[in-house]
Amino acid sequence: MTKINSKGFVMASFPYRDRDRMLHILTPDYGLISASARGACSVKSKLRPLTNLFSLCNFEFFYQKERFYVDDGEVIEAFPGLSDSIEHLTAVSHAAEVFRDLTRNSPPDGKYFDLWAYTVYEISQSAHPVLISRLSTLRLLAEAGYAPHLDSCCICQRPIRAEVNFSFRSSGILCGRRDCSGKPAEDSIRLSEGTQALLKHILTAPLNRLYRFTVSDDVVENAGQFLDLYLCDKMEKDYKKLDLLEHPFDMDLSGLKRNCD
Repeated sequence: MTKINSKGFVMASFPYRDRDRMLHILTPDYGLISASARGACSVKSKLRPLTNLFSLCNFEFFYQKERFYVDDGEVIEAFPGLSDSIEHLTAVSHAAEVFRDLTRNSPPDGKYFDLWAYTVYEISQSAHPVLISRLSTLRLLAEAGYAPHLDSCCICQRPIRAEVNFSFRSSGILCGRRDCSGKPAEDSIRLSEGTQALLKHILTAPLNRLYRFTVSDDVVENAGQFLDLYLCDKMEKDYKKLDLLEHPFDMDLSGLKRNCD
């Protein structure tokens, strides 16, 4: 049996056996791990506060037979702002699902932990949490090697300074020349100059400036359409959590609970 101390974000928390909780925890040194918190659903359990969704904690694990078990710990930050509205909670749940999917089989890398740290804080504070959530997935994909080509035409490499078509098949923007664009493809979307500027900022900005920008409502709408389509294309999965905001009576809310109550 090995003792391990690590910071970690609770990315998922669900019942396991009778009174236990199974946690998916994003750590800087071990990546995304699964850890059992024995008895954590008991009201008197000292582990109960450590199992609340999206909390940042100092965990004490013991590692035995290739499994992690939560032994003790303390909550560093619970991000209460995430519970301020269904919009905040839905936004962070969407981002967390994408982070879990991408890091589940990825080698441990502190850059994912750092990106999530900035993202969950910003979502908890932002007046536009859904936009932050969507943008975080673009930076996450870029960190994993799936950045879109936005600096020049992905066919002829000529720089473009105008509204353009983005081809999902080519994973890049296309200029207006016939040899490059051809007929408008069904797998393309129009990107305004403002949207391109926002996306380039998200791809290149240091983390401490990542979410520092001002954009118009038109850019928010255009960027949102692109980001949802790009995420679906690269992850080969149709993410549904944000649909809750448009169709609130058609969704199961049980997955958005933050605690054992």
